[in-house]
Parts: sequence; structure tokens; C-alpha cells
Amino acid sequence: MRNDTRIDQIMTRHPATVAPDDNLNTVKTIFENKGFHHVPVVKEGMLAGIVSYTDYLQIISEMHQGNTPEGQYQAGLDNIQVRDVMTQAVVTLRPGDTVEDAINLFKTHVFHALPVVEHDQRLVGILTTHDLVKVLEQVLGPSIDYAG
Repeated sequence: MRNDTRIDQIMTRHPATVAPDDNLNTVKTIFENKGFHHVPVVKEGMLAGIVSYTDYLQIISEMHQGNTPEGQYQAGLDNIQVRDVMTQAVVTLRPGDTVEDAINLFKTHVFHALPVVEHDQRLVGILTTHDLVKVLEQVLGPSIDYAG
């Protein structure tokens, strides 16, 4: 992998998404069933925000501090809309951006996922630090010494 490798060559295409009007249970299901830690929020095909697993855990923590019973906990997730917990000011990449661009954004903002959008904000993918590690493993292959 070279620093000038394009993001559209390594990004995850067609990530699971939610709409702003979806409830937090929908996000919970994606986290649990897909194993993702970030879910882009899309309205009419355009990126509107992102919900991270950390955002979700913050809500769960607040509910547990209030000693919410289990039945009310599930109902509580049904009553929280994605729009109320999503991050709206999302730092993004474009498909033609490079790995170097992505690494700089990951380092600067301490993110673990960056949505990839066209100029009109249409979501086309997502790039995670996990995606970068997978590519790095392919490049380095057996030369990686995990034992140190």
C-alpha cells in the first residue's frame, strides 16, 4: 500500500446506514449483528451524520445511571431518535483522496471511521482504521512479527 493509494480502492462500500428518524434500537441491532462501531446517518442518500458505538454507550450509561428497568430500557431506545444522538459535523473523505490524506485525518482528529462521500455529500463508503490495518497486513504479509 502506497501513501497515494486512493480511498475508493480500500474503503468499505455500501456500509450499513440508518436514517435520522430511525430509533436507537435500529443502531443497536446494527452494532450487535454486523459488528460495526460506526453507522453513517443518511437522508435521501446524503450523509447527515454518524453514530459511533461510543455515542451509543454514552446513552446506555445515562440510562443505567437512572436505574432504568430492563423493559423501560428497551422502550427507551425505541423513543430516542438517531437525529438526537448523531454527530452532525462529520469529517469526511472523497473517493479520490489518498491513504496519506486519511492517515492525517485519523491522527489529527483521533477518529476510527471516516465516511466517504461524493462532492454532493452522497455516501459511497466508509473507511475505518480496521480497513487500513487489513490492507497493511496484505502488504506486509508474513513479515509482520506480532510477538514483537
